[in-house]
Amino acid sequence: MPLEQLLALTTLAFVGSFTPGPNNMIATVTGANHGFRALLPHVFGVPFGFASMLIAGAVGVAALLLAHPLIASLIKWAGIAYLLFIALQLAIPRSGSGEIRERAMVKPLSFWQSAAFQYANPKAWMLVAATTGSFMASGATIGGTAIIVGVFSVACIGSVVVWGWAGAALRSWLAVGSRMRVFNIAMGVSLAATALWLAMQ
Repeated sequence: MPLEQLLALTTLAFVGSFTPGPNNMIATVTGANHGFRALLPHVFGVPFGFASMLIAGAVGVAALLLAHPLIASLIKWAGIAYLLFIALQLAIPRSGSGEIRERAMVKPLSFWQSAAFQYANPKAWMLVAATTGSFMASGATIGGTAIIVGVFSVACIGSVVVWGWAGAALRSWLAVGSRMRVFNIAMGVSLAATALWLAMQ
């Protein structure tokens, strides 16, 4: 891969990964509610799931799916519905009190849940479409695909770690009074706003 193309790919991967989105919001909420260690399955599940989508893009499966309006629409709306479901889990108070209630509301995703979530993540599909259109249009080689997967994996891990660490760093402060409740509501509203923005795209 030429250097200028690698630089463009790296820019797309890091901008696409580090900007606010469902994975980063989930990472922040998990870090804040459960600590950094509980985030580790998400740290590795996100790049694993996204890498499988990129490989599907390399062999033409992703393009085939996205080329059919009905299938593309089903993927998009299923993802948006799931994001809204998570947002409601965060934003709507449940019975119970204190930390027990918060932990019941926001359970950490497992490795496989995080990996599977990428297929319901509209932002992930947008990145796959952009990547396959820009860097695989002339035909994907094994080496080229490996570079693309590697760059995105580093970017995904880095973004989830940074956002999750930020959430974990707030744990002590959020433990006071109703701050965690307000934080989860704010994150739920933000996630719902993200889902609605994706719905309008």
